[in-house]
Amino acid sequence: MPPSVDIRRALAEDAPALTALMHASAAYRGAYAAILDGYAVTPAQIGRDLLYVALKDGQPLGFYSLVHATCEPELDLMFVSDTAQGCGVGALLFQHMQESARSLGIGRVKIVSHPPAEAFYLRMGAQRIGSILPAGRVTWARPLLSLPVEPGQSQQ
Repeated sequence: MPPSVDIRRALAEDAPALTALMHASAAYRGAYAAILDGYAVTPAQIGRDLLYVALKDGQPLGFYSLVHATCEPELDLMFVSDTAQGCGVGALLFQHMQESARSLGIGRVKIVSHPPAEAFYLRMGAQRIGSILPAGRVTWARPLLSLPVEPGQSQQ
């Protein structure tokens, strides 16, 4: 684990900070900016989904949202601040998400990847199974990935 990084369940009052972290992402500038226009993490989303935040000294470094109350569980959001990328925070959050899925008995997690993030997900064990064609304000194809979650002893 990166030094002094804690992961905890997101709280409703975290929504503005998580939205700001997401909108500050350099990976969503230029042509990719349209997908985040008007999008915000909401208290309702935090209450509904498994949304966890990685913190250092009380400041959010990243977060993920696992939509699990569907027939096809999905990693809906995963963001790491630009300053924390390459420090192990993304891997830590991803492993936490896998453990969360495992503890719920989920066998597979769907990931519709942001194209620049695909290599990270593949390194973490996801498999490419197709593409999502451009639609609406998303004018690029998005990698469709599947992450097998092996049954076993949960660490949480």
